Amino acid sequence: MQHFHIDHGIRLKKLMKALDLNQIEFAKSVGVSQPSISKIVNGENSLSAELLTRMAVEYPTLNLHWLITGSGEMFFDIQAGTHFYVQEESAPYKRTKKDSLEERMERLEALLNRLLETLQNRPAPF
Repeated sequence: MQHFHIDHGIRLKKLMKALDLNQIEFAKSVGVSQPSISKIVNGENSLSAELLTRMAVEYPTLNLHWLITGSGEMFFDIQAGTHFYVQEESAPYKRTKKDSLEERMERLEALLNRLLETLQNRPAPF
C-alpha cells in the first residue's frame, strides 16, 4: 500500500462527506461499483484516470487537483470565477483517408512480404 493511495482515500472520504453521500450513493453517481470506492477509501487502490474523468463530469465544481494532491480547495467557487473550464466546440474526429479493413490487411501483407524478402536475401550472420 503506497502513501499516496492512503491520501487519495482520505480525500475521497472527505469529498463524500462534503457531498453528503455514502459509498454506495457516490459509486452509483459516478458509475462504478461500491467495492471499487471502498478499496480507494481504504488505501488499497489509487484513483484511476477513468474514475477521475467520471467525477469531473458528474461534479464539475470538484477541484481534481485537490483530490489528487491535497493542494487548493475541494471545490471551485464558480461565483467568484475561479474555475478552469475551456469553452470550445467539440470537433468530431476525422480520418484523412478511409481505409477498409481489406486495404489495411493488403498493405500489411505487402510490408511483411518485403520484410521476408529482405531477410532471405541477407547473408548469414556467422
